[in-house]
Amino acid sequence: MKSKNRWKSLSCTCGNIIRLWFLLGLFILLAVIWKQGTKSCKCSRMTASMVTGRRKVIIPENPFWKKPENLNLSVLESAWGPLPIKYQYLAGSPSSKMRFMSIGISSIYKDNPLLSTKEQPLLVTVESIFSHCSPEELKKIVLVIYLANDNSELNVEIAEEIKAKFSKHINEKRLLVIQSSTASYPPLWNLKEGQQDDRKNIAYTAKQNVDYAYLVNFCTNLSQYYLMLEDDIVCASNFVSIIQSYLHETDGHWSTIAFSTLGSIGKLYHNADLTKLARFLLMFYRNVPVNYLFELFHKSQNQEFLINFRPSLFQHIGRVSSFHEFETAINDPEFEEDLGDSGDFLSASCFTNIPIVLNYPPENVCPPGKGVFWGKEVEADSFFTIVFGNPIIAQKIRIYTGSAEYAKDILYDGHVEEGRLKVYSEEGQTCLIFKKIGTFKNGRFELEDKRRNNDIECLRIQVTAPQTQWLRIRKINIWLKK
Repeated sequence: MKSKNRWKSLSCTCGNIIRLWFLLGLFILLAVIWKQGTKSCKCSRMTASMVTGRRKVIIPENPFWKKPENLNLSVLESAWGPLPIKYQYLAGSPSSKMRFMSIGISSIYKDNPLLSTKEQPLLVTVESIFSHCSPEELKKIVLVIYLANDNSELNVEIAEEIKAKFSKHINEKRLLVIQSSTASYPPLWNLKEGQQDDRKNIAYTAKQNVDYAYLVNFCTNLSQYYLMLEDDIVCASNFVSIIQSYLHETDGHWSTIAFSTLGSIGKLYHNADLTKLARFLLMFYRNVPVNYLFELFHKSQNQEFLINFRPSLFQHIGRVSSFHEFETAINDPEFEEDLGDSGDFLSASCFTNIPIVLNYPPENVCPPGKGVFWGKEVEADSFFTIVFGNPIIAQKIRIYTGSAEYAKDILYDGHVEEGRLKVYSEEGQTCLIFKKIGTFKNGRFELEDKRRNNDIECLRIQVTAPQTQWLRIRKINIWLKK
């Protein structure tokens, strides 16, 4: 019996060794084919125009794929470490300490008539990442922005804007801005004569794959985990802690976890897999769109099905394609900006003198409402009053204005008051006596005091200065003293 088991075990071991050798041979064969394909590419000059599904696009006189190409880049180089690609630091310097998570963004300037200069979403994305992290979470991350424009001067100009706005994070070594010469890129197209009209689209798809590969390659060994984002997204509050908690609860083997339902946004990887991912993207960069490559990668790592976290932690806000001159409106329906405990279930009514926008009345957000209030023509005497069905003792209060999609629609100047002696007025119910308990900061009000013992019947948001922006109240959470 022991002999039979020994032979069975030996047979399984041999089978595993044969499979490993087969996969290794397949990997080397694909790499050789890829390298030979790059050597056989002969790039010709091209000046043409093409028509997309929506509008005519003029190909520039010097498109990026007409620049010098690197025919010697091989995925076999430095096989056990990052590829020997040269990068230039435009802002920041790496920390000697490995962080919990690195966040990578590949960005190109959207030179598009549908966008104004102020609508470039990269700065909005960076602001959202940092503003939705607590001080403790900020210590755990490093954000890497790879500027993938083939115009080095433009990259420097964008980097200067980033440095001017986020110098604090650069000084704390949690923000890096880098570039690499597109001359180091492999050939971005290799088409037959009959495929000339598709050359630009295929070249852009290939470049996007290479952009991601260069970014992933740089981020190797910066952190324990790597999170892929795009340059036109916004984040859920405390997304770092949510990811960290989820990882603590996740058992078993995994290669990729998706924290968004949209394409490459929100994909999480182990640091140990980044060198493999970079090479994988480069091996098939001319043949397969990047989103499919990400899907194929986790399958190649023995993870048949993608692990999806719900609700989504990231939302797409871009409305113009990076590579085409037409508008897109792709949103994640499962995105939730505020997760976690939402306070106690209360009976309350809400009243305001702020004109309502569309179908966003006060009762949408009035506790225990889960919707949004949206108002306009906000003046210095504007108010939003919450009247409770019964007196309460509030131990913790949290009120958030604005949202990921409408970051400017916050309360800029205002405070919160607690009220007593419920009465009726022309605007509805209110309280006779009010006392200020705190002010809004960056559109948010938070108060927590476990020593509070006084009961209240009203809570009022009082505006103290007029504003041109509309006001969007998305969360009113109240925790009662137990």
